[in-house]
Amino acid sequence: MTSRSMASSSAAAGVRIVDAGGWAPRDWDDLAVRSPRGDVFQSHAWGELKRGLGWTPLRYVVEAEGRPVAVCFVQERSVVRAPGLARLRVHYAPRGPILLEQDAHTARLALAGLRRLCRARGSVTLTIDPSWDEGSDPAGALAASGFHPARREVQVSRTAMLVPLQPTDEAQHALLGDSTARNVNKARRAGVTAERIHLDDPAAREQALEEFFEMHAATGRREGFLVRSREYEMDQWRRLAEAGIASMWFAGVARRDTGVLLLHCGQTLLSFAAGSREDAEMRRTRANHLLQWEIIRWASSAGFTTYDLGGVDLQSAPGIPRDESHPLWNLYEFKRGFGAEGVLRVRAHEFAPNALLGLAWRAVRRFR
Repeated sequence: MTSRSMASSSAAAGVRIVDAGGWAPRDWDDLAVRSPRGDVFQSHAWGELKRGLGWTPLRYVVEAEGRPVAVCFVQERSVVRAPGLARLRVHYAPRGPILLEQDAHTARLALAGLRRLCRARGSVTLTIDPSWDEGSDPAGALAASGFHPARREVQVSRTAMLVPLQPTDEAQHALLGDSTARNVNKARRAGVTAERIHLDDPAAREQALEEFFEMHAATGRREGFLVRSREYEMDQWRRLAEAGIASMWFAGVARRDTGVLLLHCGQTLLSFAAGSREDAEMRRTRANHLLQWEIIRWASSAGFTTYDLGGVDLQSAPGIPRDESHPLWNLYEFKRGFGAEGVLRVRAHEFAPNALLGLAWRAVRRFR
């Protein structure tokens, strides 16, 4: 047995998988979303949304050494149902597993638990794409645990632009680039104001969601990114808002010209979706600059330590932009102006209990 195999076997020996399918949504989210490195895509609400797309949501706690070390929501779908054949399933853990301690040992324990789950559930393959930085200790556990880079990515972007949140406005302002600071002031002089929507008020929430969808759809048409149907987008945003793990902001001059939907992922606030009206004069008003500045100020006071402004790459143009030849260079410069630093996440990884079945499935799988 190789040293790598020995490490994997040792990690698996003391691991228990605890079914959390019967937990109350808030109890699940306390670990999966509100723990320091939690993620909304591991939330109870996100799992129920995917149920409507034909996936079965499974929720497990990985225990080892007498304590919980990780949690993971896994989407399951059957791919073989023929009589006389064993039922085979595919699995996907969006942004999972969630580690309760950020080190390589905990990552190995969590991945050992997922391997055990795969075998118990008749998995053809399990795909994971945790928000672990490339080169980090948890990322180093992937290969040692039998997980290999996926043939194709699931997420559009592997990058993140992280703004460190400071205890005072003065310290935060010091991180702004000169042109960004000028544009924030320009927005104020233009009469731009920003507002946070109280999403716990159903009437205010529904009006805001309607307005935001129109902005998001208009921006998708202008910039060529995918916008799902109104029903789907509104449903997902509503579920996240009702779970208390999303915020929405607008900014504009005498009206709502631009908006952002934010997700509360542990100690990180994540910019998830954005948009602006077709006729918004963003170059003149610089409303986006004041909007992001007010979000940053609020996030710090709300207890977040990091604001993730989102990705700056595409599958066709991966990695942190290095020069103006990158198609998202201007977006990168905008985010860097707020003091954001780019990080690269690990690519999607797979585990196949049966190598031959895994190879066969890789040629035909389709995630939605």
